[in-house]
Amino acid sequence: MKTFKTILFVALLIFHIATVVIISIGKNDLNFLFDLFKQMDLVQYTSIAGLVLFLVVIFLFKQEEKAKAKLVEKHEQELNQFKAKLYDKKEAESTPAASTKTEPSSEKEEDNQKDDTTKTEDTNPQS
Repeated sequence: MKTFKTILFVALLIFHIATVVIISIGKNDLNFLFDLFKQMDLVQYTSIAGLVLFLVVIFLFKQEEKAKAKLVEKHEQELNQFKAKLYDKKEAESTPAASTKTEPSSEKEEDNQKDDTTKTEDTNPQS
């Protein structure tokens, strides 16, 4: 594809250089202009060839732009998937941390209950 583009751009460059050179040579020559009228078919075909080259270049740029847009969309989808995985991983990590925080509080409650039972035993004179 790159070689085709290179060939196309070289052809377009040669077309434009030839057009500029031909116009520069004959701009002050009236006979040259009359000769161009005699060769109107040649002028018409070369202008059509230039138009075709131009349209092919536009088509290739549009095609390349669509390919880039698809690639960007694909990368955005992958990025969103990675963000979702990272979010899920962070949520999974934060959930066990919350459960470990509740465990020490339950241990404290058990310690308080043990202390309460020992206090009742100590304060009861009959035992």
